Amino acid sequence: MRHHKGIGIRKCPAETTAAQVRTGTTAQRVLIAQGVALGAVALGLLVLELPGIVREVRIWRMIKLRSGARRPG
Repeated sequence: MRHHKGIGIRKCPAETTAAQVRTGTTAQRVLIAQGVALGAVALGLLVLELPGIVREVRIWRMIKLRSGARRPG
């Protein structure tokens, strides 16, 4: 099986430690953890803002606001 240049299995000399070989994996785990944390913050913010969004939708329905339509004045 051919691997792309720079991607694939690293052949390490006998004197290298396992910590040096696993650097990419650790970085990937940190990146995934940051993504999960960011997603949790975004979801929490959405939950906090949900009552306000529902209120706005009710107001829009009350005045029958449609796309581009203005309230007759």
